[in-house]
Amino acid sequence: MRTDAYGGSVENRARLLLEVTAAVVSEVGAQRTGIRLSPTSPANGVSSTAPQAQFDYLVEQLNALGLVYLHVVEGATGGPREVAPFDFGSLRQRFNNTYIANNGYDLSLATSTLIEDKADLIAFGRPFIGNPDLVERLKTDTALSAFDPTTLYGGGAAGYIDYPTLTEDGQGNH
Repeated sequence: MRTDAYGGSVENRARLLLEVTAAVVSEVGAQRTGIRLSPTSPANGVSSTAPQAQFDYLVEQLNALGLVYLHVVEGATGGPREVAPFDFGSLRQRFNNTYIANNGYDLSLATSTLIEDKADLIAFGRPFIGNPDLVERLKTDTALSAFDPTTLYGGGAAGYIDYPTLTEDGQGNH
């Protein structure tokens, strides 16, 4: 565990992110600055012994900077939504501008989340990869195509620009 100005307390562990974000805001303005957080994602072995306290504090400080949006990955990035107990609503309450929820959303969950005012926007990442016409599919309640995880980050066109649209896969009436 770090024992310098960037380790130990909740405030110290938030320091680097807050310093960098404040520097960005001072250069380009809060209206052009947003941030993505993954409070419970175990990516790269990074974890917190007190994630709720850590991220509640962090979001309060980010809110004070006036960022235009907060994009929150709920659960493990690209994985399950339920990886650790965490109150994402607490982050929503602490942030006054646009709150974007992400991870494992389908049309039903996105709709209920928006209706219940648990988020302002829903981000769809991987579903967009396999469905270049995701918006149309959601509007028409058409089944989504699965994406091929073996092509992620492959560096080529396969898996990024070769997924069929509704018209091309025969599911649509366009």
